[in-house]
Amino acid sequence: MWRNWSGTYPGGGPFSHLSPWQRPGWYFGRRWCWRYFYPYWKDAPAAIKSEIDALEAYKAGLEEELKDVEARIKELKESMSKETVKQQ
Repeated sequence: MWRNWSGTYPGGGPFSHLSPWQRPGWYFGRRWCWRYFYPYWKDAPAAIKSEIDALEAYKAGLEEELKDVEARIKELKESMSKETVKQQ
């Protein structure tokens, strides 16, 4: 059941199926949003030492992954060269 939501308040918005006292704008006021209750000021920035440790661990993982990729490329090239020798 689609309703025309092109009108202005009251009764024309996405909450038109609710009674006026049940609508978010009625209870919390206009332009209310959940972020007003989010305590963003309580989040402290990450410590530099822990960020450095995390980035170094990430770098080590990437280097190991790169070694595995290079080993696989080398293995495929060797198998490809063996196949070309057999075909000749």
